[in-house]
Amino acid sequence: MKTIAHNLTKYFLLPLILASLACSFGNSIATEPAQETLQDLDDLTGPRIGYNGIRFVLDPGLGSQLLAYDEEIASPSGQVAHYTRFALTAEEYCQTWCLMVYPVSEFEQAFGTFIFPPDGYGGGAAIVFSAQEKTLEFQNGSGERALQAFGQMSYFVGSEALKYVYRGMSSDGKIAVYLQVPVQADALFFPTPTLPVSGNVQEGISAHNRQLAKSLNGLDASAFKPDLTVLDELVSSIQIQVKE
Repeated sequence: MKTIAHNLTKYFLLPLILASLACSFGNSIATEPAQETLQDLDDLTGPRIGYNGIRFVLDPGLGSQLLAYDEEIASPSGQVAHYTRFALTAEEYCQTWCLMVYPVSEFEQAFGTFIFPPDGYGGGAAIVFSAQEKTLEFQNGSGERALQAFGQMSYFVGSEALKYVYRGMSSDGKIAVYLQVPVQADALFFPTPTLPVSGNVQEGISAHNRQLAKSLNGLDASAFKPDLTVLDELVSSIQIQVKE
């Protein structure tokens, strides 16, 4: 009987042990995380934003939710170029806060070249003021950021016109990135517009804007709202993996 009992135990327990091991092994395979790609991370709720291979970190102080627009622009010949625009609020086009990502080759095919805002393919505006210029890299590219104001002609720049602007290109030159965010600084740093003795308006505007640039260049990043460091960190977090 002892021999039979021992053999029964052996024949009944061995399959149970093997089954248990198989289940454990199966569970370990099932719970192993899959390989993560940028396309798997589509989420417009901050702080980690992901959409169509575009990924970046949105500081909670800037917002918690973004809108994403897949947009297009047609050339006079009828060729169409597509791009992606992120916004904090619903706007027909980029008026206030926006991050735009452009496939450069599509614009070169449609228009012969690629140009950054505020230049436009049907008009656009000019950069009439620039300060706080700095070279800045993102995860797979680099570019320049500055505080700028746009217009059709020069004018006395005030705090309401000031924008943080970043223009960058991916390392392979295939993707262009543009970020625009309204920025404010204390009114004390803005000189009072005055005309020179000669009464030359353009001369007065140029002198005013030069003095403003000098004043703003002397300020720390924290003197602005939003803090320029926060916006720089957003740029630095950008990573783009667009499907060919």
